[in-house]
Amino acid sequence: MNVIILDSRRHSYVQSPDFERRVMGAEADVTLYHVDDAGQLPQHAFDCDGILSWHLVPLPAQALQRFSRCRAIVRAAVGYDNIDLPRARQQGIQVANVPDYGTEEVADHTLALALALIRKLGACDRAVRAGNWDWRAVGTVPRLRDLFVGLVGLGRIGSAVALRFKALGCRVGFYDPLRPSGWEKALGIERFEHLSALLAASQLVSLHAPLNSATRHLLGHEELQRMQGKWLVNTARGGLVDTQALAAAVAGGTLAGAALDVLETETEAPPTALLCDRVIWSPHMAFYSQAALAELRTKAALCLQQLLRHGTHRSLISPQEGA
Repeated sequence: MNVIILDSRRHSYVQSPDFERRVMGAEADVTLYHVDDAGQLPQHAFDCDGILSWHLVPLPAQALQRFSRCRAIVRAAVGYDNIDLPRARQQGIQVANVPDYGTEEVADHTLALALALIRKLGACDRAVRAGNWDWRAVGTVPRLRDLFVGLVGLGRIGSAVALRFKALGCRVGFYDPLRPSGWEKALGIERFEHLSALLAASQLVSLHAPLNSATRHLLGHEELQRMQGKWLVNTARGGLVDTQALAAAVAGGTLAGAALDVLETETEAPPTALLCDRVIWSPHMAFYSQAALAELRTKAALCLQQLLRHGTHRSLISPQEGA
């Protein structure tokens, strides 16, 4: 099996393919390429049987059509919005992801960001560094257990986040039209049939939806204007939020604050308005721990190996998921 790893030149995840070579064994010839886009690959790379795809290298239709022998792509992550799924299916390329790695890390990171917002840890740190030990300098702080937390998306990670907030005594609700009836009873949380109702009820909103044509800019100007005095946490996908609308909501004082691990275009610096003290950033690392990265690379390689051997895997992305 001829396998290639597509990773970016900037902010790369894989420094050497040795890990994947050990996992896949002698039957796979694994080559790592650090590129900005597939057009920078040498011609022989397009003869591969399978691809391990990392998120900053896009695989649009014009790139996929050059992979004439490719039978499978495994996205080394939960999200797969960098891959043109209709084109892949048209070419008979199976596409899978790794939905079951790093769930704990993303949920923990979401909680950490939320607590930093609510407890105003950034303002606390700045006050002490300026020599100010007056606790009143950071302004008012709500009681955590009095908060209603709204989750947009209730998959594996959203469910793990719900359980963490419940453990802290918060009331939790969610909006996810794809979850079957009864999901709310299993977790002991409240279901909202409309996003607008969830935004109105919640003091803190946390995003855990996939990015696709239905969810892109799920939070735009209108939705963000409904979040007067509220907090927003996004550890999912930057494209779920209209960046310019978010910048305007922060600059205009609509949002009390935001904590962001992702941005719509992560190869560029955030808008100036989103670099103010009311926004907390982390560099797309909610997924990360040493154990999670090893788990991700192992599961991605094993998934691709099984697809190339047997043509099936439980993590194949269905047409409904990719819509």
